[in-house]
Amino acid sequence: MDDASALQLCLERDRLLSDPDFARSPSMCKLLRFLVDYKLSGNSVPLKSYTIATDALGRDADFDTQTDSYPRVQMGRLRRMLDNFYLRKGGENRLSIAPNKYEIILEPNVTPAGDQEDLIGRGTDPATGNSGPSWHSEAELRPPAPRRNDSQRPWYKGVSVALAVCFLLVAIGAGIYFLWPAQNEDEIAYPRIALDLPDGASGVRASQLSESVGNQLVRGLNGFGGIRIFDAQSGQPENSDYILRLRFLEATADRIELRLLDGQSGEILWSRELNTGNDESFRLELDKAIIALAGPYGEIAQTEISRLENDYSAGYPCLLQFDLFIRYREQMKRRPLQKCLQESVEQFPNDAHLLSVSAFARNMSERFTEGSAARGAGMLLARKAEALNQNSAGANFAVAQSAFFAGDCATGVAWGKKAVALNPLNSRIIGYLGLYMIGCDYPEGEQYAARALELDPNADLSIAAAVALQMLKRGDALAARELTSEYMASSPRKDPALELTYMLASAMLGEKDEARRIWKTMATGYGLTENSSPREVLDQWIDNPTLVTEILTVFDRSGMFKK
Repeated sequence: MDDASALQLCLERDRLLSDPDFARSPSMCKLLRFLVDYKLSGNSVPLKSYTIATDALGRDADFDTQTDSYPRVQMGRLRRMLDNFYLRKGGENRLSIAPNKYEIILEPNVTPAGDQEDLIGRGTDPATGNSGPSWHSEAELRPPAPRRNDSQRPWYKGVSVALAVCFLLVAIGAGIYFLWPAQNEDEIAYPRIALDLPDGASGVRASQLSESVGNQLVRGLNGFGGIRIFDAQSGQPENSDYILRLRFLEATADRIELRLLDGQSGEILWSRELNTGNDESFRLELDKAIIALAGPYGEIAQTEISRLENDYSAGYPCLLQFDLFIRYREQMKRRPLQKCLQESVEQFPNDAHLLSVSAFARNMSERFTEGSAARGAGMLLARKAEALNQNSAGANFAVAQSAFFAGDCATGVAWGKKAVALNPLNSRIIGYLGLYMIGCDYPEGEQYAARALELDPNADLSIAAAVALQMLKRGDALAARELTSEYMASSPRKDPALELTYMLASAMLGEKDEARRIWKTMATGYGLTENSSPREVLDQWIDNPTLVTEILTVFDRSGMFKK
């Protein structure tokens, strides 16, 4: 390793060690230092689990690697902490754990997001990203045992001058860390979820499954910007709002249970059992469980809404109100929502998730704003969000939506697909991308919208309406009415998009009197009359003008206004 690479390796190590998540985990700091020092020594002999256990993690000399998977579990934990850090903080380079090895590597920090050529926007290359969509805390599973007395000469006695430079950087980094404020008071108080995984799971399969499930949970939950995750054993469980606990229901590890507990009372708020026998179906069901927990209308959001109902305070309460508005489009909430979002942006100007939501809201409101002074404000907010957090699915989709609203379908699709690649579990992003693609005559749009409904039964109702609309365009009015009836029955409030598609399906099935009755109710609900033109009514709640035009063609085919 040349001096430049050694220096960069030290810089990245010190950057990690000064992060609060690592500071709360002495064993992870110790393991990271050990791996970096070994790399700097130039020793080409691969590290073994016994060396990691005894020299890095403080296990006794009689440690048995055949019966104890502790070194591999801790390496998996360090790998997750590295992934989380670079998702949050970004950077040109990053440290990674080599696959199936006990080796630290320095590599470019690149986020694969498919083919992103010809994207239009700032000078940032949208195919790469350097920071993450949410904030997380990871820490050790077990405290280290007392270190053994080792009479053997350790390998690290012969480290070169580069190591001396590293020690200096550590001192500087530590000084900066301890002088820096422990917590930023200007951060939004998102719900905190402690992830509680079995410590020392019995058997090799259970141990491997615990680590694998933990990785999938962290990556999946990371994609939703409105929560924060940390390890239940990080020493601060009393600060958590919720605890997500994994339990093995059988000794064979063929069934597991996920439980969401109230962080203060311990009350079980949600639970789901999963069979692990078929890995493919198990992974899909685990993804659905993540969505049921962290999605816009998941268990965590619903619990928070019950506590903060009608609260339009700046920050997290306002974001909850936005989610409710997007689902039900209650027009009386538009003004207080606009006000609290503006106040939130003023108070938390560097929160990428908030800026993404604000861009989404601004894009919608521009259709109802007179003049051109506010035009393009949504794109400006979206670009700032993406600049703050290039790996945020929400920020990338805000850019996509802004492009769609500007009539640039190709750019919208490109950024939208990147957003889906960053978080393939966000039904709102997947579904709205499908909805906008439908409006732009992209055949695959319906597949995206249908995928959102498949993943999340609580997906935005307008997404279900978009799928039903495609059914109507194909002439399958019966299937469209069955789909809209299902979602209308499950929704506690009326949704104009569902009512519209149900009305059109009824008209196409020959039930025109029923269709006109629904139309009259919809029109008067917006202060209009049954004689108002379809476009006048549709413009009240559909934000995409291309989609409005497309719906009008279905109106004509339904023959609803023909005598």
